[in-house]
Amino acid sequence: MKIIKFLVSALLTLGVIVLVIWSVIKAKEQKCTDAFVTIRTQKEMQLLSKSDILNILKRNHVEWEGKTIKEIGLSNIHKVLADENYIKSVDKVHILGTKLQIEVTLYDVLLEINRANGDKFLLDANGIYLPYSPKVKNDVIIASGYIPNTFQNKERITFEHTELYEIFTVATLIHADPFYNALFRKMYVNEKLEIVLTPSVGDVPVLFGTMQDAEHKLKVLRRMYEDVMPYTPENKFAQLDVRYKNRIVATKTKS
Repeated sequence: MKIIKFLVSALLTLGVIVLVIWSVIKAKEQKCTDAFVTIRTQKEMQLLSKSDILNILKRNHVEWEGKTIKEIGLSNIHKVLADENYIKSVDKVHILGTKLQIEVTLYDVLLEINRANGDKFLLDANGIYLPYSPKVKNDVIIASGYIPNTFQNKERITFEHTELYEIFTVATLIHADPFYNALFRKMYVNEKLEIVLTPSVGDVPVLFGTMQDAEHKLKVLRRMYEDVMPYTPENKFAQLDVRYKNRIVATKTKS
């Protein structure tokens, strides 16, 4: 009796093993019918869409639709996507059933740079250089003017990129505070390589200077915009200057 039970148990176990092996073989013979793409980004703006991701694969001759699972090179898909300009990380590439599953994280763009010679590029929140994309909209701070560019793609900004580093540092401080972020969406670098802020409220430019004492300058400007500007005639000032420590020089409009 014990022998019979052992044989039945062994046969059942063997059957399960055979079934699992058969299921794996059949799964690999199934053809991929669709792709599910998850795109992670910290902003509503997306530099890449699902169709963009799939077009990247197509452009690089990576075929997946109608292919069996064993014919699809998942590692090749991972490599192609990792080389794409706006993808910060490829988090997952795998097959679930008959669907290709792709999960990527995009760079979080902070700055759009418009140089005086017409060149454009982007900086992400960590100071990574990215090529310009027309998909960038109002979610980023725009800096223009006399700005040098010695960057390579996906290179990180450093102290050696003096003017750019100063712009990036000031923009980071602005972006971190909802009050400043709503007020200052445009920056300009003049011929003296000084930063000029253009407020979204009113048309009085702010001569900011360099990044030195940037946090203090912004606090002084906040008091000006909260305590003075609401009670000041619209065209009273032609310019605000915060280059000097602990004070604002307000130039009156010529009558």
